[in-house]
Amino acid sequence: MKRTQLYYLFFIIFILSSSYLFTRHKSFSEYEVLRVVDGDTVVLNDESKSYLRYIGINTPEILTYDSPGDPFSSQAKKLNENLLSGKKITLEFDKERYDQYGRMLAYVFADGIFVNEQIVRNGLATSLHIKPNVKYLEKILKAEQEAKNHRRGIWSDKANFVSPKENKEFFIKPHQAGRYIGQRVVTAGKITSFRKSEKVIVLKMDDDFDVVIFRNSWANFNFFGIEPQSDYVGFPVEVIGRVKIYKGKPQIIVNHPITLKKLL
Repeated sequence: MKRTQLYYLFFIIFILSSSYLFTRHKSFSEYEVLRVVDGDTVVLNDESKSYLRYIGINTPEILTYDSPGDPFSSQAKKLNENLLSGKKITLEFDKERYDQYGRMLAYVFADGIFVNEQIVRNGLATSLHIKPNVKYLEKILKAEQEAKNHRRGIWSDKANFVSPKENKEFFIKPHQAGRYIGQRVVTAGKITSFRKSEKVIVLKMDDDFDVVIFRNSWANFNFFGIEPQSDYVGFPVEVIGRVKIYKGKPQIIVNHPITLKKLL
């Protein structure tokens, strides 16, 4: 083979290899949204109808046929719809592109608006830090502080923490929780005692059930002047969340007062 032909062949191989590597590792992709699921999840209009979960934020859980809704969940979904309506979105990926459930993970941009940040800024999501996807952590934390400063959404007065009326369909008694492992429910009872360590506060409900608040969520309660180990003990409360089992005892983990309400 002539030298010029060899050079040409090597050039073609180099171009194809570079194109492959760029496509495989590029950080941005453009998509259309097929459906908004809730405040931080959409379905993309791609071949797989992929579920996309927004990185760095956590919005209240939406009411569905098999799950109760959290306060402000419908407002979060509505804002997400308004931000994306009629627009193509640009996705920016971080180090991990998929979560344990197979959902795509990305930062979402629509008409130049950083959607993840905007939802937090409006007080309709808490920041969520899961390494190694922390590229825009500081920006999201700044937006969260702005929402707190202006008492927006989930950071507004506790009188605004109104659950969907349909939640009554998911009410169970605390002693029934063991039958609902893995499901989201609503339950209510008196907090009779508590246990606190460096990592967790456990509120015991009628000795049948535990409400668990981990250390990384304590600040969300303190923002409202709530000390869980003193402000809930001795009072009846209502809790919304997914039932889990720990050392043979059912529990619900809560991370914000919108899902743990004192009943006066």
